[in-house]
Amino acid sequence: MIFFHEIDAEVLLPLLLFMGFTVGIVGGFLGVGGGFMVTPAMIVMGFPSNFAVGTDTTHIAGKSIIATLRHRQLGNLDLKLGLLMAIGTIVGAEGGVRFINYLKDQGEKTADTAVLTASLILMSSIGFLTFRETMASRRRMAAMKAAGKAMPRDESTSGIAKRLQRISLWPMIYLPTSRITVSFWTVSVIGAATGFLSGFFGVGGGFIRVPAMIYLLGMPSLIAVGTDLFSIIISSGYAAVRHGMSENVVIFAAFVMIFGAAIGAQIGSLGTAYVRGPAVRLLLVVAVTFGAIAAALELADTLTDETSALLDVLSPAAMFGGMGVLVALIMGLVGMAVMFQRTGATPPAWAETLIVTR
Repeated sequence: MIFFHEIDAEVLLPLLLFMGFTVGIVGGFLGVGGGFMVTPAMIVMGFPSNFAVGTDTTHIAGKSIIATLRHRQLGNLDLKLGLLMAIGTIVGAEGGVRFINYLKDQGEKTADTAVLTASLILMSSIGFLTFRETMASRRRMAAMKAAGKAMPRDESTSGIAKRLQRISLWPMIYLPTSRITVSFWTVSVIGAATGFLSGFFGVGGGFIRVPAMIYLLGMPSLIAVGTDLFSIIISSGYAAVRHGMSENVVIFAAFVMIFGAAIGAQIGSLGTAYVRGPAVRLLLVVAVTFGAIAAALELADTLTDETSALLDVLSPAAMFGGMGVLVALIMGLVGMAVMFQRTGATPPAWAETLIVTR
């Protein structure tokens, strides 16, 4: 245990290392900062919401640098798109920081309730929509294989993306890495919205930006992962500076988590070389589901104004258990892919649309 004077509370250092390491793996694999899971967990550990947001944002910025470098080596980074989104991201992040500071001034309970309620609604909606589309994509990929066609690394069909790509609002931008053409203003709006989330929730915005790039811009899932991590560097880096100026950061706690994340991010990023696009999206569904459960439990505890022994146990169990389950699923898929690549055996039908076997 170590006592943090900034928050007037004791925190277990091994828990901070565990969060950094596991969220590093998850973030490197899914292209998310992990704040949608870590911020509620830090509130459970005793961090006031503004310190949880500021400290986690700082950790996310450091971790994303490491993961982005690895994804660039793997060819999963659309640098042009990442730079273009930065404009809207910085504007949005400033708005998010100002809003959380406003809520902080209204009282800690108000800030906690707002952050947890918004997290619950967003994660539930994104999880449902992503799961439905991903299962449809897997069925289409299986049908291609049954028809004797080569199964692609990724497959997704979004009518919204096609309509947005047809919006010819100048200036239009061609993105050769992602093989799409889109209006600069479409990219800017998505960047601004996710930048706001970065500043408000203490997240990199990845849990909404990755699906947005896939379903609104029409990008391949694996390129969306690497590009989002690059965008997170900018959005979380800017938000971290602003939170630091507002004295919302416990510096030592942030560096402890970055240390664990430096290792985890390498593992998660390399794991994407062994999976197909639907695997990334399905595990994103798992991540936001656990995040929604933990946010709901913590919200119930906050709204009752009473200390509940059951909620005090269930909320951290859902959060830390969810991190453990995600890491196990990621390593399981990667391990399965490596095994079938080495043996040359045919994987079960359910796994063919998830892993790369040759």
